[in-house]
Amino acid sequence: MKQYNFDQVIDRKNTSSYKWDNPLYDGKTILPMPVADMEFAVADEILEALDKITQHGVLGYSIVPDSLKVLAQAKLKNDYAWETSLDWQVWLPGIVPGITLACDIFANEERGVLTPIPVYHPFHLIPTWLGRPLITFPMVEENGRWVYDFTAFEESLQRKPAVFLFCNPHNPGGTVFNQEEINRIITLCKQYDCMIISDEIHADLQIYPQSQHICIGQQIEDIPSISFFATSKAYNTAGLGGCVAIIPDKVTREAFVKKTFGYMPMLSRHSIDVMTATYQHGANWLSQLLPYLKQNHDYLMNFIHQFPGLRMLPLEATYLAWISYDETWGDLQVRLLEKGLHVLRGEQFKGKNFIRLNFACPLSQVKEACQIIASLIQ
Repeated sequence: MKQYNFDQVIDRKNTSSYKWDNPLYDGKTILPMPVADMEFAVADEILEALDKITQHGVLGYSIVPDSLKVLAQAKLKNDYAWETSLDWQVWLPGIVPGITLACDIFANEERGVLTPIPVYHPFHLIPTWLGRPLITFPMVEENGRWVYDFTAFEESLQRKPAVFLFCNPHNPGGTVFNQEEINRIITLCKQYDCMIISDEIHADLQIYPQSQHICIGQQIEDIPSISFFATSKAYNTAGLGGCVAIIPDKVTREAFVKKTFGYMPMLSRHSIDVMTATYQHGANWLSQLLPYLKQNHDYLMNFIHQFPGLRMLPLEATYLAWISYDETWGDLQVRLLEKGLHVLRGEQFKGKNFIRLNFACPLSQVKEACQIIASLIQ
């Protein structure tokens, strides 16, 4: 098995990188840790799949082959014990377009969209894009985890949303919802006749050994559900896109597929072949990545805890640190950017006095970020 070097620093400047070539930087030297892609070269087998396409030379339209469908089905069964039918699969270029489409179909001006906050920002933006009511409820800290305030959750469901947007593992905050929490979510959504749409793109990024990802769609009965999965986040192929929606209910699935016509482009051969290579050969790369991310996570968290007014709860999954700060730090996101570190402002996720920092990079860059944070109090 090949050993991968995640300590290698790869220069991504002048590659049209959304992270490194941001016009906001205006020629300044900035260490970017905002958007959720990684600073690591992908598995060799993924590069070989891309090379094969280049050598072939033809870049025409593509279809999703049965072989990819079977691989995705096997992934759900082997990793998450979810037996699914190939008929349930709907392949799309990306999860956010899929969630947007689903909210457009199944929510309306009377019955809107429910989501916890803080949350990945498209979850609270999609309803406003579509002219659908947005209903939110808070997450709270409990025993060192970010969890739902289930009293507020039920009160929000009483406002009759049509759709609940579920992010598991949660972004930001890194919560992997346990069986008891999954059961309560399903029970309440069923009680109030609310469809569940689940984004599970971070499922493979569990860095806390006791956490276990549970596919909520596996356990839902009597209410419609759509569960989205993709290889792009955990295997660092976000720029290529591609995902699969698992929709067990036939009526829901047919309505969803019908709406894709004219809105969703075909998947490219690059996306199809990269997902195939990932399902077939990605396990070795991922098995080395996860302990490296855990190392970075622990270094960052131990560093943060040295400073009064800064706080970071341990993540169960993802590589996106969710760091709170008090008023003594001022506008922390702006101050860090002035010092050369770009992180995302918590308000983007509807979280006040937080920053989100991406630590999926060589440890040397995590240490550089920590030095910049420390410089604010020197």
